[in-house]
Amino acid sequence: MKVSAKSLTWSAAAILVMLSILTPLNVVSSLLMMTPFVVLYTMLKPGAFAAHIVPIAVIAFLLSGSYGPVVLTLGLFFLVPSIVMGHLYKKGKPAKTVVLTGFVVILAELLLELAIFSSQLNFKDEVITLLTDSLKQFETNGMFSEGWAAQNAASLTDALITALPMMLLLTAFFLTTVTHGLSRKALRTVGFEAPSLPKAKDWMMPRSLVLYYLIASVTSFVMTEESGGYWYVAITNLIPILQFLFLIQAIGFVFFLANAKRWPRFAPFLLCIPLLLFIQPLFLIGMLDVAFPLRRYFVKE
Repeated sequence: MKVSAKSLTWSAAAILVMLSILTPLNVVSSLLMMTPFVVLYTMLKPGAFAAHIVPIAVIAFLLSGSYGPVVLTLGLFFLVPSIVMGHLYKKGKPAKTVVLTGFVVILAELLLELAIFSSQLNFKDEVITLLTDSLKQFETNGMFSEGWAAQNAASLTDALITALPMMLLLTAFFLTTVTHGLSRKALRTVGFEAPSLPKAKDWMMPRSLVLYYLIASVTSFVMTEESGGYWYVAITNLIPILQFLFLIQAIGFVFFLANAKRWPRFAPFLLCIPLLLFIQPLFLIGMLDVAFPLRRYFVKE
């Protein structure tokens, strides 16, 4: 098997990114983790890719010391969607297919981990205990009365669990889109041109999503958990998924507006920050963009 300098370079990059998970830069490292694996799988045959992955895993494990199992576990988590995306790049699939498939794989992995964790421990009780221990320092300092920590920990846990579906969707979305953007640039270094996504300003969701959201919202008000059973769970989980899609549409609308008004290139990125921080109720911007022809009012005839 012929080993090229480029494959060794990307193998070294994979090791460095895996090791950086143990540093304060772990959030950035998570966004970078998949790119070296995507590049290696796309440029190599499956056998050669496996021959590179084994030494990468061994070196990362040995250099991580007692944290070796953690690093390998995280590496395996990111390796699976990387192989999927790299395989689709090889097949010449459209960027939309690559990103959507990668998104589904990462989301499935996150849900599987959550299910495993919940089967072993009571997720809600564990979060309440963790938050209570963290908030008790304010009671010991005399800032709040006794019992304040437990009461607020329960409220915060309920809010966290309510927001959990959207958090998982956003996590999978960011990991996939960032990986696609970085991988396209990285693959050019090995002579491979990956397809590009449509520009954000051209994104447009199907108008039927608005009808689905209205039906789901009305149904969630009239249906109770006891009477609805499976359908209640399905509807309550469908709503955040649709809101997430409208959030993506809202991001597209911001980029369209920035292009129509000829704003500086950094402007839409800054404007998207509040969309991500305040999903409720700013996802309505995307829903209105889908439901009504808002864009024509911002384009000069």
